[in-house]
Amino acid sequence: MPHAISKCLRPSKWQSTLAAQSASISMLPLHQTSAHAAWDLHHAGAVEDLLRAYFLTLPQGKSVAPPRLFIYQGKAFSRACPNSGIESPAYCPGDHTVYLETGLGDEVAVKHGDFGALSIIAHEFGHAYLSKLARHPQGKEGELAADRFAGGFARYVSRKGLLEQGDIDEARATFAAVGDHEVYHHDHHGTPAERRAAFEDGYLQGFRLPDEDGASRPQAPAQPKAEQPQLLPPAAAPAAPQSQALPVLGLGLAALLAVAILAGVISLVGRARDDDF
Repeated sequence: MPHAISKCLRPSKWQSTLAAQSASISMLPLHQTSAHAAWDLHHAGAVEDLLRAYFLTLPQGKSVAPPRLFIYQGKAFSRACPNSGIESPAYCPGDHTVYLETGLGDEVAVKHGDFGALSIIAHEFGHAYLSKLARHPQGKEGELAADRFAGGFARYVSRKGLLEQGDIDEARATFAAVGDHEVYHHDHHGTPAERRAAFEDGYLQGFRLPDEDGASRPQAPAQPKAEQPQLLPPAAAPAAPQSQALPVLGLGLAALLAVAILAGVISLVGRARDDDF
């Protein structure tokens, strides 16, 4: 984990971001009555139980203890995560606890519906699962991985028939609302489109561990490389045919030379005899 606490939301921009996003995102709100703390206690407890069951379906999930869920109002402090006042939904790896602040949870429920707020709990449980496996990506990719986890959980409960019409739209709207465009900020968690797409990917495809994400998607077949024609060395120019007259001429000259030498020798011998006699 890159930080002591991995936050889903930044409170400083929370209200303005929700106000800007909620007017433009289409959804089917089913639970738009005033939310209150009782909503968190009743519904979050049920979601916690479902998340514990969901852990068992995940790779190595049986060996990962689900985190504790702590619901509070205002600001929380933990000795396991010192120098950090927890004001928004967060997972603290030091005490393996997910913190849910009732005010922000209620605000999400009012603006986007109850399953949107409950999906934030699933997001933080995703941080816990990835951290315990030591498979948590750094920075923005870690947040998007937790969004995919929340999408995978939504898929899990949907297949169990536990969702009502419009619940998935509520979650989509929530994850789009908590995105931001501060791409150069050290705490950038992903744009609205990226966060919504990450949740959607988990919901449609099921959650996959980050390093297995690419392998589970179809790969474009590799294009065969065109074979390069191999250039042959230029053919040597055919040797000019040697004239057959040259050897004959050489032999003739040699024979004449031999005859001349022989004649010279005979002449010398003849003269010598003449001198003797």
